[in-house]
Amino acid sequence: MSEGPLDDLLRDGTQMILSLWHQDVVPFFHYMAATSCLEHRNKFAMLASQSYDGELTERVVGPWGFRFLRGSRGKKGARAALRGLRRALKDGERIIVVADGPEPPAQYFQPGPVFLARTTGVPLYVVRTWGRPQWILRRTRYRMVIPRPRSVLGVFSSGPIDVSGDFEGARARAEAALAQLCVRAEEKLYGNKPARGIRIADRTRHIETRVRLL
Repeated sequence: MSEGPLDDLLRDGTQMILSLWHQDVVPFFHYMAATSCLEHRNKFAMLASQSYDGELTERVVGPWGFRFLRGSRGKKGARAALRGLRRALKDGERIIVVADGPEPPAQYFQPGPVFLARTTGVPLYVVRTWGRPQWILRRTRYRMVIPRPRSVLGVFSSGPIDVSGDFEGARARAEAALAQLCVRAEEKLYGNKPARGIRIADRTRHIETRVRLL
């Protein structure tokens, strides 16, 4: 299930900056791997930290057509990451930026994607990827979600985001657009039916999750 311009953009090979919440990373990669991302023209560049987590992410999803730029935390690391992404955009690549990363709070749209769109002229799009049913890891920092087997995956996108004028206003518009997609995804996949949950204890990693059931 897909709503919005993303499918056409992928098909046409349009250059873009694509932003999503940290929470959606797993279902989003699942969607990209199942669509045209494997085609050469649809490769994306994105950031990965210098940590083991970043290395693991690169190993897992790199073969799906993603080129990773390794960065680090802190002001110097952030500036270096932005320079790398700007170079990628100037070279004609398309990039993915996690909007609320690399540090909390969750679902606060950081200024990086807006800055890149304003300084390069490449349009900014936002995407929400949501599953029915799915596991929500509520004790993780970003409440990560993992689609259950045979779940329905909904991909909701919008843009280009207007990044002109006041910078904070542009950042707020991007955040509001992504928030609207979150509401749309919930309505489309779950309607007015309240979500019910059961706790599952992962005995090997001691992680409790709450499972969304239909």
